[in-house]
Amino acid sequence: MPIIAELHGKFLVQRFLGAALEILFAGLIAVFYTELMDTGRGYQPNPIFWKTFIMTHLTFLLVIPLFSNGRTIGMLLTNLTVTSNNGKKPNFAQILARAFLGFGPVIVSNGLWYFISIFISLTDEKGRGWSELVSYTTIKQKNPH
Repeated sequence: MPIIAELHGKFLVQRFLGAALEILFAGLIAVFYTELMDTGRGYQPNPIFWKTFIMTHLTFLLVIPLFSNGRTIGMLLTNLTVTSNNGKKPNFAQILARAFLGFGPVIVSNGLWYFISIFISLTDEKGRGWSELVSYTTIKQKNPH
């Protein structure tokens, strides 16, 4: 079972769960806002839904980490934390890089970049994904047992 131990050591299951919860929560907010706007177009391809989803998700990736030492909602829910590669809390530039350079390619590639980031996480010795590599940060468990 070395593969399972490797995934556990890199906290990949927690990271994937946290990312899925963030996407789900941003999607629910976008659905609610789209319903309030009542455009009569439904959801696919409704530009109001997608603009709301992207803005909400970027807000989750940018604003919340500014007030929680770099941690996103998913990290807060899964007991993960992010540190700079030097061991300190991430600075403003690193939070910006994680939000825009980490999520930007996902928007441009219509979500396909998540698969590239997963591959990078699986192959990196510390389990860092694309957003951690471009922002010089590392994700680890907040309170290891």
